[in-house]
Amino acid sequence: MDVEDANDYLVEAASVSRLESFMVFGGEPMLYPERVIAILTKAHQLGIPRIDMITNGMWGKDKNSAEKRARRLKTAGLTKVDVSVDAFHAQYIPVEYPRNAASALVKAGVKGVNWNVAVVESIESENEYDKKTKQILKELEPLGIETRFVKILPVGRAVQNLSEFFKHEPLYGPCEGDPILGNSLTNPNCVTIEPNGSVDICWRLAIGNAREKALSQIISEYDWQKNPLIRILVEEGPLGLLKLSETHEFSFQEDHYINRCHLCMEIRRFLAKS
Repeated sequence: MDVEDANDYLVEAASVSRLESFMVFGGEPMLYPERVIAILTKAHQLGIPRIDMITNGMWGKDKNSAEKRARRLKTAGLTKVDVSVDAFHAQYIPVEYPRNAASALVKAGVKGVNWNVAVVESIESENEYDKKTKQILKELEPLGIETRFVKILPVGRAVQNLSEFFKHEPLYGPCEGDPILGNSLTNPNCVTIEPNGSVDICWRLAIGNAREKALSQIISEYDWQKNPLIRILVEEGPLGLLKLSETHEFSFQEDHYINRCHLCMEIRRFLAKS
């Protein structure tokens, strides 16, 4: 995302809401550290009290450079960081890197540094992934950093690679909102903005595009009852979307879907392509 776009979105959102928090995440935001610092600085200038980032810590390869970047992030206004460490990240990023990054952030005075840990079932489970994650956390214990656990959702590659670990849940019933953020579809308190301008209130569930319409308008004019797709999700749930897909020959096999979120995302992906 361009810095100019991000700054514009921040100003637009702040014009219609008293923003309590702001987060940058990816992908990996610190692949573009100068952009991140510029955007955090803008958020700080707007007086947003909580400024967060999720990072995999790849920028901690060198301790000295990590400490310099951590100081710049702190000066830019960063108040909270979730550093991702688990069996999945460890396949590509040596644990030493996020350890150095987290240590640098603590040393720089960033108060809210946590490990962001994805688990398949739980940290006490015996599957190969969670066992490996538990070993990694044991190795990182001396740093005294708190851990935030996030259970993996049946999204993307997780459906193919981890399907044996997901427990099937009923597909019936209305949607309550974002499964991670708890963001209500009827009265959302946050939005996620994609690099293409898409304004989402749940996973890839857009209520507008900030490149086509001012974000302040998208936020202030939002009415779930006037959005046909969201109204169906609120009143009927993902199964209600099947009637939208009937003319497009969507093949529905109930035992194929793990839960309502999985079904919802699959139908919406199908509808977007049709």
